[in-house]
Amino acid sequence: MEPFDTMARTTCKRVLLLQDHTSGLQAAIALDSLTLGPALGGIRTQPYPDFAAALADAQRLASAMTLKNAIAGLPGGGGKTVVIDHPGLDRRAAFARLGQFIEDLGGLYRAAGDLGTTHQDLLAAASVSRFVNTSGQALGDATGQGVVACMRAVARTRGKELADLTVAIQGCGLIGSGVARELKRQGAKLIVADLDENAARRLGAELGAGIVAAEQVLTVPCDIVSPCAIGGVITPLIVSQLAAWAICGGANNQLAELGAAEELAQRGIIFVPDFLASAGAVIVGATQSLMDGADPQPLISRLGATTATIIAEAEASARTTVEVATEIARKRIAAEENAA
Repeated sequence: MEPFDTMARTTCKRVLLLQDHTSGLQAAIALDSLTLGPALGGIRTQPYPDFAAALADAQRLASAMTLKNAIAGLPGGGGKTVVIDHPGLDRRAAFARLGQFIEDLGGLYRAAGDLGTTHQDLLAAASVSRFVNTSGQALGDATGQGVVACMRAVARTRGKELADLTVAIQGCGLIGSGVARELKRQGAKLIVADLDENAARRLGAELGAGIVAAEQVLTVPCDIVSPCAIGGVITPLIVSQLAAWAICGGANNQLAELGAAEELAQRGIIFVPDFLASAGAVIVGATQSLMDGADPQPLISRLGATTATIIAEAEASARTTVEVATEIARKRIAAEENAA
């Protein structure tokens, strides 16, 4: 009964539990909202401790995707897939089977990559499904552009431009490297870190960035910290140790708990909600899949204007940026529901 108990605590529209004994596939697809259109969200692959933990993560991530797509102005709802990584997983066969499940949904859910899922995994899924986007590098670059558009708005709240700032980036994968390269083009000074020290050294050498240990990057002296790896990294302890005056990154669900947003506000640290800052990739995916190949750049650029609006409204109303951004997203969804 444990998976059903977990599902009973969610507001997701649909939850699909997937298993394939031959390939070892154990996965869940959570469709949080379909009000604005088909659910959009990536495929995450992790060695979860149990199925309940995987299901809970899928639901949290799908809910964040609902907010992300709504605040970005996209015609899509929120969804997410999690795949349990384990020693018996035949990845090629498992992701092909997952692709078949996604194809069977007939476009109700559109997927791309996420943490722990490789390009080869996506190719296997896409070999049997029209609804799996394999453009990893392009999507990482788009996320970088969106994060930097938001950072520019943050900088201007202090009367600065990006070239005036030092930014510490946690994670040197597709998203972190996309953010770093875009910031380099804008003239910012960079500090990078990754659990894979070789990845950090390579990116640091390419961009002339400083390199610090992974456990130090969130608290190193800088202007903006940019979490671009796993979620849950902004804990109460990290909040108390932050030297930066702003947080803006491409990782999903950066706050370990919602109360961290209030603690950041009390310290005067600007937090750009991650479901806003990280929207670049899904914007590109949505314009390709749902918007007849429309130019994504105006929507990516608009993330900066939305950031400025949210920061100003949060200061004027003595609320957190997360509260303001969530309200904006929920109002758009409610308006669509009322119009239906």
